[in-house]
Amino acid sequence: MRPLRALLTLVLLLLPTLLPAQEGTLPPAVKRTVAAACFEVVVKRPDETQDPLTYEKELPWDLVPFNLRNDKYFSIGTAFAISDRELVTANHVFAPLFTSMGFQACYIRDAQQHVYQVDQILGLDEQRDVVRFTVKDRTFDQWLPLKDSVQTNDTVFTVGNAYGEGVVVRPGEIIGTIPEPLNGSWNLLKTSANVNPGNSGGPLVDPTGRVVGVVLSKKDNICYSLPTAELQRMKARTAVFYNKMTFSFSLVPERTRALECAFELPLPQSFTEIRTHYGEKFSAFYTQSMDSLFQSLGSEGFPDGASSEGAIHDIPSSAQPQVIFQNDTTKNWAYSGLDYKTAELGKNGRLHYANANGVYFFRLQRPDDVPLKALAEDPKLAMDLLLKGAAVQRKVGGQDIRITSFGKPTLTKPHTDRFGRPWQESLWFTPYDDGIVLSYATLIPSGLVMVVKFIESGQLTAWSYDLPRVLDYTYIPYFAKLSQWEDYLPLKERLPETLRGVKLEFKEGRSLKVDALWAHLALDPQSAQLTPGAYFGLYMGFSHKGKDIVWDLRRVEFDDEEDDNYFVVLKHTHPAPTLPDSDQKGWKEVARQRHPYTGSAFEEEGSTRIATLLPGFLAQGTPALDQEALFTLYLVRVGKVPEGDMQKRLEHLMATLGPSGPAPATGPSLHRPAGPR
Repeated sequence: MRPLRALLTLVLLLLPTLLPAQEGTLPPAVKRTVAAACFEVVVKRPDETQDPLTYEKELPWDLVPFNLRNDKYFSIGTAFAISDRELVTANHVFAPLFTSMGFQACYIRDAQQHVYQVDQILGLDEQRDVVRFTVKDRTFDQWLPLKDSVQTNDTVFTVGNAYGEGVVVRPGEIIGTIPEPLNGSWNLLKTSANVNPGNSGGPLVDPTGRVVGVVLSKKDNICYSLPTAELQRMKARTAVFYNKMTFSFSLVPERTRALECAFELPLPQSFTEIRTHYGEKFSAFYTQSMDSLFQSLGSEGFPDGASSEGAIHDIPSSAQPQVIFQNDTTKNWAYSGLDYKTAELGKNGRLHYANANGVYFFRLQRPDDVPLKALAEDPKLAMDLLLKGAAVQRKVGGQDIRITSFGKPTLTKPHTDRFGRPWQESLWFTPYDDGIVLSYATLIPSGLVMVVKFIESGQLTAWSYDLPRVLDYTYIPYFAKLSQWEDYLPLKERLPETLRGVKLEFKEGRSLKVDALWAHLALDPQSAQLTPGAYFGLYMGFSHKGKDIVWDLRRVEFDDEEDDNYFVVLKHTHPAPTLPDSDQKGWKEVARQRHPYTGSAFEEEGSTRIATLLPGFLAQGTPALDQEALFTLYLVRVGKVPEGDMQKRLEHLMATLGPSGPAPATGPSLHRPAGPR
């Protein structure tokens, strides 16, 4: 379920059957100088004895190669000295560390395995992909001179920490140049010299050991390097950040914005200071860019404009969480039909889960021995139950080892979406892969709905914005046993604001009284099977209220505990003129009490059914066709039931149902969501 971490890819490539590397034909004295001036760039390996995670079994460290399991560092690139105190590497070697939660410091390591911490950043150019820096407690007796020019067919050598196994020299030739990819502002060198993971940031040298370029990347067995002349053109005492980024939102796939992320920071600064200031600048830029993206939707955003009317008009009926998304073909907003899988948790507990573009949706039905209040208050308990039903694994020694707990979350805080639903944001840090599990959980009568994203820690800024936005487009059903509703409703602070006024009075075998928004129910044993295990559901959707769009109750459902007997009350909204003829026709059929709303019984799928329009909800003096909303009752009984019995049941139910008051309540008015709260 977790993406590979770019920062740690090197570790996965360290296989025991590596091909021997060619060292080329540098003269011995030159080779010694070059080797002495080049270093591994490393970060500290997480301390496994402090791992907060627990696993299904002990991790098989004996299957990991000896050098890897005993190395206290990960190797991530190469650096080289250009003076007695200054080094150079590629910016993309350092860049992931600027936003990493686990790797907050960086080091160089020499051939004698001595390690020195990166200290001051003296120069940085993101577009040129190069950094100049110093380290603590180390100066250099040997360094590499720079050479400004090079010609096609010249012999060159890549020097770097190939595969993380020490400095390796490899020969090749200059085979041409290519414009740099962003703006073509200068040419990159193309060489035939081989490179491997770990070479990034190392020098490209001529036969005398002079640096003609900085190794940046490899594609199709061609090495690309920044010419030394461009290294010398870096802006003095300034960190220059410049990149082009594409912004989008997964639920609006066709809407993207390409923007330039450009800012500068004064230098020198410490590595730690750069991390702090870069994080602040990038966070502000990302928030501003995404706000601009949502503003650009205009009338195309949900719930504004004609493209939203279909989703507003629809009556949701899914028992699982869904998302409201913009169809990339029709451009209309609609409810998803996510494909859910189910895992048993024991003691009537179940985990239902689905994936939407890498975001995981879970509906956790709590086991009988887990109190609802405990589930609401303990994010570790909730996540441990999730991990019991969903396999999340860590690969060690070639084996996939299942994670059974992430431990206690690193961070928890409340969040409220635009529907007034309270969520608990929880963040778990997984040191072994510098990863984060970002989760939002909200209480429902049967347990929890959780929206979860597994990310690299460097993606936290982006997903701290994006995932709360996903919640603003997430549909949640409130459907559970009567006994579960009795546990749920007293937890007022955990309920959506709209549902805090719901009243439910249940006397087993005798009566059920419910007041929920516009619906009033007063059921007796003749109406339904009134047992603690009977199911009651409130399905929230949308409706028009004057010029506003409101979050509204659209479906009320009651199911017997043992048999497939049930009834539903539906709120049909008057279709907007922009909706297709099928919606207009459907409205007219309800208003004119056409099938199935005739009050006559019919058989379908092994049951007897009967439905009717509820006159008690009609606005007085307004024809049915002109009403803002129509309410229907649909009753289903298993098997073949006589017409007279079905009509008596229908009439009795109609007498127990009615509007909750002269001005039925709805949920909050909606607009395009603001930034995360």
